[in-house]
Amino acid sequence: MPGTKYGTTVAVLAPRGRDAQVAAELLAQSGIDPLVVADPAGLRALIEEHIGVVLIAEEAIGEDLALIRSALEAQPAWSDIPFIVLTAGRARQRNAAEDERIDALGNAVLLARPMHRDDIVRAVRSALKARQRQFEARARMEELRENQQKLRKSERKFHAIANSIDQMIWSTRPDGYHDYYNDRWYEYTGVPRGSTDGERWEGLFHPEDQPRAWERWRQSLETGVPYEIEYRLRHRSGEYRWVLGKAQPVRDEDGHITRWYGSCTEIDDQVRIREALAASQDRLEAAVRERTQELADLYLKTPVALLSTDGEGRIVTVSERWLSFMQYGSAEDVLGRLVTEFMAPECLGEHQGAYAERMAEADVAYDLPYTVIKRSGERAEVLVSARSTRNARGEVDRVMASVVDVTERKAAEAARDKAEHALRQSQKLETIGQLTGGVAHDFNNLLMAVRSSLELLRKRLPEGDERAHSYLANALAGAERGATLTQRMLAFARRQELDPRPVDVAALLPGMRDLLERSLGPEMDIVLDLDTKVPQALVDENQLEMAVLNLAVNARDAMEGSGRLTIRLDCVRAEEGTPQLREGDYVRIRVEDTGAGMDSDTLARAMEPFFTTKGVGRGTGLGLSMVHGLTSQLGGSFQLQSREGEGTTAEMYLPVAGTQAPAPAGETAPEERAEDALKPLKILAVDDDALVLFGTVALLEDLGHEVVEAGSGAHALDMLAMRDDIDLVITDQAMPNMTGVALAREIHRDRPELPVVLASGYAEMPEGAKQDIVARLEKPFSHEDLDAVIRSIFAGRASD
Repeated sequence: MPGTKYGTTVAVLAPRGRDAQVAAELLAQSGIDPLVVADPAGLRALIEEHIGVVLIAEEAIGEDLALIRSALEAQPAWSDIPFIVLTAGRARQRNAAEDERIDALGNAVLLARPMHRDDIVRAVRSALKARQRQFEARARMEELRENQQKLRKSERKFHAIANSIDQMIWSTRPDGYHDYYNDRWYEYTGVPRGSTDGERWEGLFHPEDQPRAWERWRQSLETGVPYEIEYRLRHRSGEYRWVLGKAQPVRDEDGHITRWYGSCTEIDDQVRIREALAASQDRLEAAVRERTQELADLYLKTPVALLSTDGEGRIVTVSERWLSFMQYGSAEDVLGRLVTEFMAPECLGEHQGAYAERMAEADVAYDLPYTVIKRSGERAEVLVSARSTRNARGEVDRVMASVVDVTERKAAEAARDKAEHALRQSQKLETIGQLTGGVAHDFNNLLMAVRSSLELLRKRLPEGDERAHSYLANALAGAERGATLTQRMLAFARRQELDPRPVDVAALLPGMRDLLERSLGPEMDIVLDLDTKVPQALVDENQLEMAVLNLAVNARDAMEGSGRLTIRLDCVRAEEGTPQLREGDYVRIRVEDTGAGMDSDTLARAMEPFFTTKGVGRGTGLGLSMVHGLTSQLGGSFQLQSREGEGTTAEMYLPVAGTQAPAPAGETAPEERAEDALKPLKILAVDDDALVLFGTVALLEDLGHEVVEAGSGAHALDMLAMRDDIDLVITDQAMPNMTGVALAREIHRDRPELPVVLASGYAEMPEGAKQDIVARLEKPFSHEDLDAVIRSIFAGRASD
C-alpha cells in the first residue's frame, strides 16, 4: 500500500527531445501511472512527496543535483526512492564526477538507450515493488512506534495506579523473574528498592511459609493457573504479618504468557479474628458435641417413653424407657420396623385416618389414645403426643413422639366410673325407695280403712245373701292383693321387718328344688352347682326363699318357659374398695339363665320399681326391686350382669353369719288359744288419719272393748292425764309433731307398765322401738290380726 498519493507514480525527467513523452506513453500503456516533470526543482517536490519511482535521463543529472540531493537526504530512514537512470546508447567511460552524481542518487539502476519497451517496463515494475516494500516497512515502523508509545503510557498509568493504592503490587516476566514492585511494597517491607528483584523476594517470607509459597508459585509458573496463597510477610517493624498473595498471567493472542501481575494484601487482623473464631468454633463444636451427647443420653435415659420414625413410619430412635415398657432388650430389636407393628389392630384405622389427618393439618397432636402390644403379647393403653418435621419439598421426614402408659389410670377410671355408676344407681334406688315407702305407707292407711270397713260389713250382712257376700269377698281379695303389693314396695324400700338368722344356704337351696320345679314347669332344666362348704349366711330364711323363687320365675320368663336355669353357690371375699360391698366375706348366690339377655338401657333400669319388660298384667315390676331391697337391708348387694344374646346372671351377696345368732327382731306371739276368755279392755286408739282411726275404733269395739279416740300424740297424752283406767294404747307411727315411738316414750315416763302397740303402714319397727313397744301391727291389719295381738298381750291376765 502506498504511503502517499504518489506512492505508485513514476516521475519522468528527460529534458531532451521526446524521451519524456515516449517513456510516459510507454508506461501508461503498461498500466503504470507516469508523471513528467520539467526540471530538477519539480522532481525535488515529488521526492518530498515520497514519489514511487524516478525515471531520469542521465543528462538531466547536472549541476542542479544539489536540489535533488538535499531532498534525498531529508528522506526518513525507511525511504530510499528507486532511480532508473537512462544512459546514452554509446559505450564510454564515465569520469569521476559523473559517477559521483549517479552515486549521489543512492538507490539507482542504469538502463541504456535506446529504450526497449519490455526492459523499461520490467525495470519500472521491479522498482515500484521495491518501493511498496518500503511503504509497508514504514507502516510497520509507525505501528510499532505507536504501540511503544501506548505501552509507555500504559506503564506510566499502571505505575501511577499501583502506587496510589494500599495494596502491594508486583510484576514478573513470564519466567517469574520479579522486576517491578510498587512504592507500597517498599514502604511496607522497609527494604531498599531493587533488593527483592529476581527471586530475592522469598527471603521476606516467614521461614515456615517459604517452602509452601515457593511450591505454589512454581506450580502456577508451570501450569499458568492463577496464584493465590496466604503467608506471613516480614513487616518493616520486624514482625511477620499475614498477607494474601495473588497473581494473574497476561497472555498474547497465541495464548502465551507475556507477564504476571500480582498483589499482596495485609489480612493479619482478619486471620487473627479467623483463628480466634476457629478456636471459638472448635470450642463451640466441642460444646455442641458435648451437649448433643448429653441430649442423646437424656433421650435414651429419660424416664419418658420416646421414639421417632421416618417419613415411612419406620422406627429410627427409641429411649430405654420405651424399650423396657415394651419389654425389648435392645434397640436393634425394633429399629427399622414399622411402628404399626406394635399397635393393636383396632387402632390402625384411627392411626391411618383421623390421627393422620390431624398431623397433616398441624404437624402436632396431643394425647392420642392407642392400644399397644408388648413383646410378651400384653396389651397396654397409652396416650401418644407427636410432632412432625418436613423437608424442603414439604414431605414429612421425621415424627417424634412420647408415649405415656395410662393402663392403670384407665383401669382406675373404669373402676371409679363403675363405682360412681353404682353409687348413682344406689342413690337413685334409695330415692325411689323413699318415695315408694311413703306411697306404700299411705296406701296401707287407705287399705286399712277399706279392709276394716269391709270386715265389719261382712259380719253384719245377712247369712243368706250369697251374692252380697261374693261381692264383699271380691273386695277383700282386692284389698289383700293391695296389701301384698305394698309389702313388695316396702321390701324394695328396705322398710320391711326382717328376722335375720344364720342360714345354711347350701342345705336350703336343694330343699327348694321341688318348689322350683312346680313353679317353673316341666320344660325348665334346673341345675344346682353348690359349694357345700360355704359358711352360713345372715339372712331371713323366708325372705331368701321368696327372693330365689322370684329370680327363678324371672329367668323362666326370660327364656319363654324353656331353657336351662343354673343356681350356683360359693363364698367370695370383698376387698376394700369393692363397689356396693364393705370389706369382708360374703355368701354368693348366682342365678343364671340362657335367655335373650338385656341391652345396656334395659339393664340400667331393671331394678327400678314398677319397671318391667313383661306384657300388661304379667308382672308388677317389683320382683328385682324386692331382691335389691332385701340384700341391701341385710348389708349385702344385688348385681345384674347381662348382654344381648348371652343370657342374664343375677348375683345376691349375703353377709356371712357370726358365731352367735342374733336376737329375734321382735317377740313371737304365743299360740292363740280360742278358749281363752278375755275381759273387755279400755283402749286408747291414736291415729292422725280419721279414716284409719274410724276403722280401728270400729274393729276394737266389735271385739267388745271400750275405745277412747285421739287424733295426735299430744291429744293422747291429754286423754291419759284425765284417765288412769286405760289398759292399752294402740298408736300410729307416722304422725305430725310426735311419732308413735315418741308417744310411747312419753307415756312410759309416768306409766311404764302401760302396754303400747305400734300400728304402722311401714312393715319395719322404727329404731329404738323395742323397749317402748310391746307389739306391732302391720297395716292393713284384719279383725283377726288385731284380736291376736291383744290376746298375745293380755292372755295371761284373762286367767287371773
